[in-house]
Amino acid sequence: MRFRNKFVLVTGAGLNTGLGIAAAFASEGATVFLNDKTAEAVSCALATLHRRGLKKLVGVPGDISVATDVDAMFRQISGKAKRLDVLVNNAAHLGVGPDFLDMKLEFFEAVVRVNLVGTFNVSQQAARLMKRLGKGAIINIGSNVSMRAMHRRTAYLASKGGIDALTLSMAVDLGPHGIRVNTVAPGYIHTDRWAALAKTHIQRRRANVPLGREATAEDIAQAALFLASDQAANITGARLIVDGGCSAQHMPMDIDV
Repeated sequence: MRFRNKFVLVTGAGLNTGLGIAAAFASEGATVFLNDKTAEAVSCALATLHRRGLKKLVGVPGDISVATDVDAMFRQISGKAKRLDVLVNNAAHLGVGPDFLDMKLEFFEAVVRVNLVGTFNVSQQAARLMKRLGKGAIINIGSNVSMRAMHRRTAYLASKGGIDALTLSMAVDLGPHGIRVNTVAPGYIHTDRWAALAKTHIQRRRANVPLGREATAEDIAQAALFLASDQAANITGARLIVDGGCSAQHMPMDIDV
């Protein structure tokens, strides 16, 4: 129970990876503030975790790209706990859309508003609470695509590259206050979206992952738990890649000849 008596906020925790992260912290004894964009999404997530026997959960719905929503979230957190030990910035706009030439400015701004501006908004308020304690941990969920581009994901890639830089800046500025800031950089993660993929598509994806499988929500959650724990007490400004080895290879196996 590494997080007994700790208070943790996980954004974008309504399903998939975020839900898995919230469950992992709750299983380790934390009281988890569970955020997602709508009250309905939060309510469904709470019901799912309650069915698993996890009880120390508090719903804090809100759109992290909207400053007034973030203000309201932190009023709830301050009213309930008056402190925050860990923040996991998981909420994300996936930014699946047109290529660079056809991408509308409004779409680009919407993705960056959630992924980068939203992370800034939430992190700043969390850090102010952590400063009172003289310690804290912030984990940003980035992506391995910040270093290796994908097609038709300009806004998403730009925002995740911004997360890498934001992590470094936060680590430097917040270190004197005892607040550690790190990034987890996943590759493929098995989510509900995989149900729409053809079997051959999934097989090819897995064949091009050196470890032979995509990450699970549990894989990402375990990385977040480690970086938030006392075991990582001297780690800040780091980027932990959890992608089965994809970032280590020059070309996918099926064309690397």
